[in-house]
Amino acid sequence: MTPIKQHPPGSAGLQGFTRREAEVVAMLAQGLAAEGIAERLGIARGSAKWYLRQVFPKLGVHSHQDAVARARQLHDPANTTDGASNPNASPAHLPQPPNPLIGRAQELAQLLEWLGSSGGLLTITGAAGCGKTRLALAVATEISRRPGSQVFWVDLTATTDPALVDSAIAAALDVKVSSGHISVPALAESLNAAPTLLVLDNCEHLAAACTSVGVFLLAACPLLSVLATSRAALGGSGSRCLRLEPLAVPPPASAAAAAPADIAGVASVALFAERARAADTSFGLSSHNASAVARICRTLDGLPLALELAAARMKILTADQLAERLEDALSLLTRNQPAAARRHATLRRALDWSFDLLPPAQQALLARLSVFSGGWELDDAEHVCPGGVLSDGDILDALSDLVDHSLVVVESRTDGSRRFRLLEVVRQYADEQLRISGGRSRFRARHAEHFAAVARQAAQELNGRWERVWMQRLDRNRGNFREALAWGLASTEGAALGASAAGSLAQFWQMRGEFKEGLGWHLRYLSRSQDLSVGDTAELLDSSGFLAVHAGQVNQARQYWQQAIEKFTSVNDDAGVGRQLNYLAHITMEADPQEAAALASRGVELERAAGDDWWVSACLFAQGDAAFLQPDLEGAAKCHQESLAIARRLGNQFAIARRCVRLSQLSRIGGDFDRSRRYLAESWATARAAGDDWGLTMALAAYGSLAAAVGDLEASAMLLGATQARLENYGARLWTVDRKEYSHTSRMVRAQMGNEAFEAIASRGAASADHPEHLVAAVEKAATPSSLPDGTDDAGRPLTRREVEVLGHLASGASNQDIAAALGLSIRTVERHIANLYLKLGVSGPAARTAAAHFAFRHGLATGLVPAGRKPLPKP
Repeated sequence: MTPIKQHPPGSAGLQGFTRREAEVVAMLAQGLAAEGIAERLGIARGSAKWYLRQVFPKLGVHSHQDAVARARQLHDPANTTDGASNPNASPAHLPQPPNPLIGRAQELAQLLEWLGSSGGLLTITGAAGCGKTRLALAVATEISRRPGSQVFWVDLTATTDPALVDSAIAAALDVKVSSGHISVPALAESLNAAPTLLVLDNCEHLAAACTSVGVFLLAACPLLSVLATSRAALGGSGSRCLRLEPLAVPPPASAAAAAPADIAGVASVALFAERARAADTSFGLSSHNASAVARICRTLDGLPLALELAAARMKILTADQLAERLEDALSLLTRNQPAAARRHATLRRALDWSFDLLPPAQQALLARLSVFSGGWELDDAEHVCPGGVLSDGDILDALSDLVDHSLVVVESRTDGSRRFRLLEVVRQYADEQLRISGGRSRFRARHAEHFAAVARQAAQELNGRWERVWMQRLDRNRGNFREALAWGLASTEGAALGASAAGSLAQFWQMRGEFKEGLGWHLRYLSRSQDLSVGDTAELLDSSGFLAVHAGQVNQARQYWQQAIEKFTSVNDDAGVGRQLNYLAHITMEADPQEAAALASRGVELERAAGDDWWVSACLFAQGDAAFLQPDLEGAAKCHQESLAIARRLGNQFAIARRCVRLSQLSRIGGDFDRSRRYLAESWATARAAGDDWGLTMALAAYGSLAAAVGDLEASAMLLGATQARLENYGARLWTVDRKEYSHTSRMVRAQMGNEAFEAIASRGAASADHPEHLVAAVEKAATPSSLPDGTDDAGRPLTRREVEVLGHLASGASNQDIAAALGLSIRTVERHIANLYLKLGVSGPAARTAAAHFAFRHGLATGLVPAGRKPLPKP
């Protein structure tokens, strides 16, 4: 690839771009989509998408393909064509074709004409091995190169549940699902941004569901066309179907004494010759082999997959030898069979013939690879497939040979690694061979054990610095996890393993917003509780509650956790009970902080007795938050200080970052701004070092409140905007204490600045969401007001403690009636205090209330969650 010329912000063509936006443009110029940009820049995929949304308008484009072309033009004005150096290459967001498309020009033109004229729901049908997916990819590539168009590719091979078709589409569109239910308007918004082609590949096993979803989306999206590949046509009003026939073969007369000139233009011959050259670079169509090649193409009935399997053998056979062997292998076919039956039998015999030529180790590996769904990597095969004739050390060589024989497809990823897969028709054939060998149950069990172990390891890593790497690995193996979970449900001995895998994948489903699938598997395993131990059932209820609460099903989560308490209690697992009490405390504290404090306190007792320091720290955190909300600031500080001390002893960086945020907030409310800064600085540095995006988001929100407290309203608005952008990227919401404080600070700063100014400045902050270090630095350097003002005007009249409390509520935007209710005063008494405040502060008229609130901000009195004027908290 020609090196990309890097342009710093402000250089020609990139005026108005931030430095990060310029980096994104450089990544676009290399053809990267959101996932590749995220990986290259070390940011979240949601953040990459956010930057793309900022960059597209500046580039003057509406689709990814146009953005790539425009970015390349900016970086190299001479480069005005997309993919000119490789006309067969697909855009980065589509699967890369393994080889050129041959012999399908007429069908390609027909599909493009249909899509250009009427669109709607189109299906490419045809026999197995006839090239449906390859043709669909050619269509998608051509459409994606049209200015203003976008294409989304959905491979449904590994999706077995019809209820998950909409989830698979949402995943391909990278649409965040926040409640467990696919939002059709959200899908429609993504699909309506520009003329769009949605490709549903390999959907014959989901035909009814694909038809239903496709028809619904077409009705909602005037700019949408849907192209499906399936052995059976999808229905629906206005649908069309293109039946893909095998490639044309030489006529019988030319097969006996064919000349190169007579057959070179025949599609099946052209395909065979191209694939033969891939196996043997010296191969060429000549007078010596033309007749044999014509016989091969006729014998294989022009089926592309069968031709490719045969051509792979040209490395060791001559064309005459290959023709003779194929005719012997397929001699049982009769000319009286119907065309469809003959072609099915031809492909079957071709697969039999190719399989029989493999040595025993390669036969064993091919059969065993059928247990994978959606592909695998080398280490997966090395864990699952050894045994008998196939040792651990044989896997790499045997796999390489299967690739050479066109039985395994190899895919290169953007990070330079390799992934492998079987074409679906080959996978089905290999699965049959595994059944015949009697090893299917054993290798499916081994496959399930391996991916359950991968899920358990991922659960330990998803809060660490390698989170993105593990999320990508989990994304790639969705089909394998579904196969493992389905195996666990189908076998009594696998129920515990499958339940463990489901629980381990809970955070992955939560982070992807795929609650419907996650809860679906959990419910199926809970219905099999008779095959699970009480402890396994309790753990499954634990993770069910985790998914339910994040899906917004708080009452259902409460029921799961309460049932889990009963199960853990029955097996004397006090630590398990303590965890559930911690969860219940968090979902209770907004409505009833006192009850939440009692739950968390009991959790602390149980975890101390069990000797589980980590969960002692977690329960103390919940107890501290409940105290914070009551408000019992001294009790909250005590809990959070002890929780932090345990986290430091355990060396848990994620816990340290969160505890420091909370102690910073408490210090700020107590008027100790310097200590508040120190805690926040430690939280920020710790979260950055650990790659803890959520810890950084918590710290950003707290920095926003600190900025407001020290009177820097512009910095506060920018930090609040950056926080909101990150929350939207993650599809998440802050914890109760953080959420209340964030809401309060936003309301106050908005009231002081005015809505229009606040929105403009918050938008600037949102643009720095991934790199807000300069915003944080501004707060660190801001001047610190005294913890309590002297409260005097020019006449020297001090503010009373009650007036300070009233001022704190007034600054929060509370009405006189709200202030009276909060402080237990009459409205008349509140009005008198406010009048005295105005007099002492020297403000009057319609703007008096705003001016008083601004005074509270400048002097650190706009505290938000608790009455102003508290004494500073004790030092730890």
